[in-house]
Amino acid sequence: MQLQLRVLLSHRNLLIYPPYSPGETRSSSAQGGRYAQAEHRWWRTIFKSQISQPNIAVLQEELGLESISIVSNGSKIREGWLKRHAKWLDILAVSCDSFNPETSKKIGRGADGENVARLFQIAIWCRNYGIKFKLNTVVNVHNWDEDMTIQIQELEPFRWKVFQCLIVAGENDDEMRKTDARKFLVTEEQWQTA
Repeated sequence: MQLQLRVLLSHRNLLIYPPYSPGETRSSSAQGGRYAQAEHRWWRTIFKSQISQPNIAVLQEELGLESISIVSNGSKIREGWLKRHAKWLDILAVSCDSFNPETSKKIGRGADGENVARLFQIAIWCRNYGIKFKLNTVVNVHNWDEDMTIQIQELEPFRWKVFQCLIVAGENDDEMRKTDARKFLVTEEQWQTA
């Protein structure tokens, strides 16, 4: 069985885990030694520190993992980092919910207005260093009718995953949370036509 490692970077945590089979929970996966979670106070550490390269190498070489994927918003990805880690990194998935700068700002992405240009640059770097480039998009009230065909063709991701904005209880379901997703929800009709 091929083990794949996925790394999800968030504002506070670095979550590292292989996918698990249907019916297998993460806790049962952990009991088999196939689930690892490493928390970091500041996730930017993986891009700025000297220890990030050995960590990725250790994950693949010493744990015997055959594939490593990272999911990121792309804001801290730098060419030098990708070049140094290309040997161990199989897939880099970058989130992009809109190619329109104003829409991106409404969604809460691309505050500097450079996220789309950065996305295209990351796609080029991935091609240059033999890393599969994947794109993730969350359909929401601000982007459900945006035609992304031309940009997707230009980016040429090996995979494009499109998700519907949903409520996760206790995570994004009220105004006390960092993000209140209730204001981003699309109707079923909007989702079906997106």
